This record gives sequence, C-alpha cells and structure tokens, in this order.
Amino acid sequence: MSDHRGKGICSNVVSLLVLEGDTESVFYPLVREQYLTGVRVDLRQIKRGGNINKKILAKIFGYTLDHPCELLRVYCCSDTDSNNNSPTPLDVGLIRRTVKERDDMRCVLSVDVILADPEIESWFFYDIEGIYGFLGAEKSKRNPRKYKNAGNLSREELQRLFGQFRKAYVPGNRAKNFIDHLDLNKIITCCRELRVGIERIQTQATNSKKHI
Repeated sequence: MSDHRGKGICSNVVSLLVLEGDTESVFYPLVREQYLTGVRVDLRQIKRGGNINKKILAKIFGYTLDHPCELLRVYCCSDTDSNNNSPTPLDVGLIRRTVKERDDMRCVLSVDVILADPEIESWFFYDIEGIYGFLGAEKSKRNPRKYKNAGNLSREELQRLFGQFRKAYVPGNRAKNFIDHLDLNKIITCCRELRVGIERIQTQATNSKKHI
C-alpha cells in the first residue's frame, strides 16, 4: 500500500458505511455524530430490493473512483430479514473476492458487516421505555417485559405498539423524530452486534494494514 500512502492521503483511513434502507440513513448519522467523532466516516445509502451485492460493489467502486488516493474500510449495514427474503442475499465473501480481484479497488483494506437481526427496528426495543415515552404512554399502560427479547421483535411489533396509542410508525425519514428520542447509549450497550461494529470501526480507523 506504499504507493497510496505516498500520495498525500490522511493518516486515518476512511470508513465507508453502506446503508441498506431509509431507516438506516436516519439512524447511522446519529451513531457517527455521537460515537465516531475523530473517525473519517462516509455514509452511502442503497435502496432495498435487487442485487444487494452489486449495489454495494457499485458504491465501493464509485468511492474509489472519486477518491483514488484514499485507504478505505467498508461496512455493509443491512439486516437478516431483508436478506432472508431476497433472491440475492448479502454475500460478504463474494464482495471481498470481487474487491480483491480488481486493481481499481486495491485501496480497499477490508469489508465487514453490521447486521441487524431481524431488522433495525428490533434494536429500538432495547430502549422500550424511550419508546413508551415517545408515545406518551401512561405508566399503567406500559408492559416493558413483553418486549424484553428484542431479537424476536421486528417492525411489525413496533407498528402494532404505536397503533395501541393511536400513532403510526413509518420507516425512513418520517421516523426521525422518534429515533432522535431514543437513548442511543442504551441501545448500543444492550445490542452486541451494533456495539461490536462501532468498536471495530473505531479500532480499524487507525490501522492501515490490509486484511481482505
């Protein structure tokens, strides 16, 4: 990688987070602002549907084309639900092999995943009291124990919970006020997948060694 480092790149690598879905594009900027200060982070969104691997590779290629002298670490932010229902699910091995074989992507140091299970709305249940607070639920009408296992919950459960208090959960930009209301620290503390992902981004941001 000495040929790249000799062309005036910054000492820290760029962490490229490729986000699948509109809600991720609301959630991850908050993660960047609160937990990735000092890390060079770029967020790129792809839409759900179609071949996710081709879409991610296109984002990687587009970035390397525009920033040929940067060192890049890629993080694919998706969820198991969309992958299980897709004819072409996320295949990080395929993405890594393709990147490794292409000379125009030789500045890519690594490709990792941050996978919500079953989807990003599941993570929100780690702050069930924050959800109830946003909904204006009276204490007598709260049942946090019902939602203690976030791994078994999904967007449908969140929409039903909103409906109980005559509100509607709509993914994407319309959920921004709700997501802003949540305790991100509580979610990260309880959610291993997200916590490990953030720690990996923080650690690898100062590591220029290639391991793809």
